Amino acid sequence: MDRDARMEDEKRANQSQTGSENSLESERKPYEFNEQTNYVPTSTIITIFLACSAVDFLALIDQTTLAASLTIVSNALNAGDEQAWIASAYFVTSTCFQLLYGMLSDVLARKFVLLIGLGIFFIGSLGASLSQTSIQLIVFRALTGVAGGGLVTVAQMIVSDIVPLRERGKYQGILGAVVALAHAIGPLVGGALAASDPSGWRWIFRMNMPLTVLTTCCAIWLMPLKKVEGDWKLKLKAIDWIGALLSLGGTTVLVLGLTWGGAQKPWNSAAVIASIVVGFFVSVAFVLWQWKGTKHPLVPLHIFKSKIVNGACLTMAVNGWNFLVQVYYIPSFYQLVYDYSAVKSASLLLPITLMQTAASTLSGLVVHWTGRYREAILFGWACWAIGLGLFSTLSGHSDLGKQVGYALLTGVGVGCTLQPALVAIQAGVERRQMAVVTSFRNFARNFGGTIGLAVAGTILNNLVRNSVTSLNIDPNDTAIILKSPEAYFSSHSGAEADRIQQAIIPAYRKGFRIIFLIGAALAAVAFVVAFFLMPQIELDRADDQKLKEEGKRWKEDNKA
Repeated sequence: MDRDARMEDEKRANQSQTGSENSLESERKPYEFNEQTNYVPTSTIITIFLACSAVDFLALIDQTTLAASLTIVSNALNAGDEQAWIASAYFVTSTCFQLLYGMLSDVLARKFVLLIGLGIFFIGSLGASLSQTSIQLIVFRALTGVAGGGLVTVAQMIVSDIVPLRERGKYQGILGAVVALAHAIGPLVGGALAASDPSGWRWIFRMNMPLTVLTTCCAIWLMPLKKVEGDWKLKLKAIDWIGALLSLGGTTVLVLGLTWGGAQKPWNSAAVIASIVVGFFVSVAFVLWQWKGTKHPLVPLHIFKSKIVNGACLTMAVNGWNFLVQVYYIPSFYQLVYDYSAVKSASLLLPITLMQTAASTLSGLVVHWTGRYREAILFGWACWAIGLGLFSTLSGHSDLGKQVGYALLTGVGVGCTLQPALVAIQAGVERRQMAVVTSFRNFARNFGGTIGLAVAGTILNNLVRNSVTSLNIDPNDTAIILKSPEAYFSSHSGAEADRIQQAIIPAYRKGFRIIFLIGAALAAVAFVVAFFLMPQIELDRADDQKLKEEGKRWKEDNKA
C-alpha cells in the first residue's frame, strides 16, 4: 500500500511539473498572428460591404461638415488664435494614430478594433456638441480624430479580407464613391446647419451621434467576420508598445511643428524649429526600433523592398496633399476671388466630388474586368495635373463653364488614383502584410495632407500680410484678416473695408495661383513616380479558389 501511495504521489508530481513546463513554454512562445482572410460568398460580401460603406460615410462626412462652417463656429466660441486648431486637431491625431491600426486589427481582430473606434468617435462627437469653449472643442475634436482615421483604414482592411485581390477593385471603387459622396454633401450640410441659428453649429456634431449608433448596429449585425483566436495575454504582449509610443510621439511633435509653421507661428520660431527637430529624431528612433528592436514591428521595414509599396506611398502623400488643399481652399478661392456665398462656394466642389464618384467606380470596375490597375493610375495623375494647372489660370473674369469644366477634370484624377493604388499596394505584399501596408499607405496620405495644408496656409498668409502691411491698419484687424478675411468683411463695410479688399484680393489671387501650380507640379511628379515605381502585378493568386471554397464552408458552419 505504501509503495502504491508513493507511486501515485510521484505521478501527480510529474504531472504538475509537466503542466508547469507547458505553462512556461506557452508564455515563452511568441504570439502567432491569425490569418483573417475569409473569402465569403457574394451575399455575405454585400452585407459586410454595406456596413463598411456606413463606416466610411460616418468618418468622412465628419471631416468635411466642419470645413464650410469653421468661421461661424470660431466666432460663436470666441476662438481667436485657437481657430486653426479646431480644424487641425482632428487631422493631427488622425495622422498620428494611423500606424497603430494595422497591428491592433491583426492582433485583436478587425471587428473589435472597429467597435472600439466607433465608441471613441461617439464620445468625441458628444463632447464637441456640448463644448462651451474653443479649448474644449479642440480636445474633443482631437479625440474624434483618434477614431476617425482608423475607421476608414479598418473598413478597407475588412473589404480586403473578404474579397479576392482582382475583385477588390470593384468593391474599393464603390467605397471610393461613398468617400466622394461624403465630401460632396459634408460642406453643404455643415454650412447650412451653422448658418441656421447661433447654436446651429452644434448639430454638426449632434448629427454624428445617431449616425454612429446606426453604424455600430450595422457593424454588429452585418459583419460576420472571422474570429481571432488566442490567449489575450499573448495578444497584448505581441503589440509593439515601445514602437507605438515612439511613432505617436515622433509623429505628433513633427506634425505639430508643420501645422504651426507659417500659420500660428513663423517658420523660424523656436517652437516650430524645436518641434520639427525633436519629431525628426524621435521618428528616426522609431525606424531603428522597427529595424532591430522588436520581433513584431508596427511597420516591418522589409515591406519597402517592394518597389510598388514605395511608389504607392509616395504617390499617396501627393494625393493627400492635393485632396485636402482642394477641399479646404477651393471654397475660399471662390469666396474671395469671385465673392460667392459660402453655400455657392461649397457647391462648386460638387463637380469634383461627383466626377470623383464616377471615376472611382469605373476605375474599380476596369481593374476587376481587366486585372490591370496601372493604366487607371497613370491616367488619373495626368488628368489631375492638367486640371490643377487649368485651375491656376482662373481669374475674376473666368466664367462658370471653365470653373465646372476644370473641376470635372480634376475629379477624374482624384477618382482614378485613390482606390486603384490601394489594390496595387496590396498586390505587392503577402496577405499577412496587407493590414500593415494599408495603414502605412493611409498614414502617408494623411501626412501629405497635413504638410499641404501647412504650406498652402503659409503661402497665403505671407502674400496677404505683405499686402496689408502697407495699408497701416490696426494690428488686431490685420490678425483677423489673416485668419479669416470672410469674417472681417462680414462685420466691416464702408470705404476702409473696400480699400482693404482691393489690396488683398490680388494677393489672394496670386496665392491661389501658386497653390494650384504646386499641386499640378506634384501631380506630374506623382505620374513619373507611378510610371517607374508601380509596375503591373498579377492580381489572380493560385489559392483564390481554395479560399473561396473555405469561405463557403465557414458560412455553412456558422449557420449550423
